[in-house]
Amino acid sequence: MLKCDVLIVGGGIAGLSAAAEVPPELSVILADAGGAASTEIMGFSAPANEPDSPERMFEDTIRSGGGESDPALVRVLCSRALRELKRLERLGIVFDRTAAGSYDMVPALGTSFPRVVHSGTTTGKQVMERLARPVLRERVTELFTADGGAVAGARLESGEIISTRAVVLAGGGFAGLWKRSTWSKKLRGEALTLGMSVGARLRGVGFIQFEPTVTADGFPVITTALREGAELLTERGDRLSPAPRKRELARQIQQEIDRGGEVFYDFSGVDERRFAERYPEYFRRFQPWPPRFSVRPAPHTTLGGLEIDPDGATSVPGLFAAGECTGGIHGRDRLGGNAGLETLVFGRIAGSSAARYAASAPRLAFRESPPREQPGPEVFAEIAAIFDRCVTVCDEPEKLREAKRLLALLPPFPVVKLAEKVCERKEYADY
Repeated sequence: MLKCDVLIVGGGIAGLSAAAEVPPELSVILADAGGAASTEIMGFSAPANEPDSPERMFEDTIRSGGGESDPALVRVLCSRALRELKRLERLGIVFDRTAAGSYDMVPALGTSFPRVVHSGTTTGKQVMERLARPVLRERVTELFTADGGAVAGARLESGEIISTRAVVLAGGGFAGLWKRSTWSKKLRGEALTLGMSVGARLRGVGFIQFEPTVTADGFPVITTALREGAELLTERGDRLSPAPRKRELARQIQQEIDRGGEVFYDFSGVDERRFAERYPEYFRRFQPWPPRFSVRPAPHTTLGGLEIDPDGATSVPGLFAAGECTGGIHGRDRLGGNAGLETLVFGRIAGSSAARYAASAPRLAFRESPPREQPGPEVFAEIAAIFDRCVTVCDEPEKLREAKRLLALLPPFPVVKLAEKVCERKEYADY
């Protein structure tokens, strides 16, 4: 049996940030089977240029959440943004600046000011490099609790058992349950189902952000290009007007596709030199210039997950969570840059809280149950087929009811139960 003080599930920025907050006198096991989205994070929200402020960022985030965000979590996120920016600068990350010396901000739909700081387009990769530490490349398949309900152990995919005082779930979201999504197919909600299995509450799992403009091979094309002169055109040559929020833009595109048409991203109006300077990795991909290609909405960020408090604690003693596997921050819709910031802020908070808990908690005994059967590829294939047909950005009640009916025919694995809860999503109202 392996032993540690803090077990962290997930090796992306949230998990690495959590591990960095555990003091050296406590032992850590970081378990992750790969597939994190963190390396693709271009930048994150930070209200560093006047007249922007944490308060304006808070107001924007609450408005975007449409009444479904937890103000306490949003307040923490916004109040710590500048602190994270300065911390990463101390770690050696150089963020892009304008000729005048201010931060070169990328504008995001729905924000009062351009607010996304970045280091080229590789911010996430650089953060991962600086926080890197040894990772056990195995899936955690089960969590165990002691009498009284506190989390006390886990089982690895190999069958090995881990005894721990605290657990941080930081394993990402569940957009990989669809056939086409912008992230790895490995992101299938495992952190959520682990939490669910020991009684952790969920919040807002029906809220999914569909990236409006995704290529046939699942590559998400930045919507900030619409601010640089790019256009979205129908087959008829009609121009789609950029909506103030990604959700609305995605619905416009999906409705055009549902009518049997296609939508194309056209870059002929974009200044080539400026785009190459601001988005070098995208520019290298989008050749020959100017590019024109078909796009459609696809799941990008899952906005709900395990319910946490401002200390990153779930409803289960000893169980903490951070990053995309949690819910309560983004509500109905996410502002660009806030997901990257969330992994930094709440990763650190969850790690620090888990360390404090582990430092004072006894090592509890738990009963090892026989290994649970795990869902096979055919189960995930069935879920993907159902989701792709019925769970779209247009949020049609009849299709969601059909999805629940079909899911009820599948074996009752935890991931199927999660999928059923996703289909209980509220209809998006105008707000």
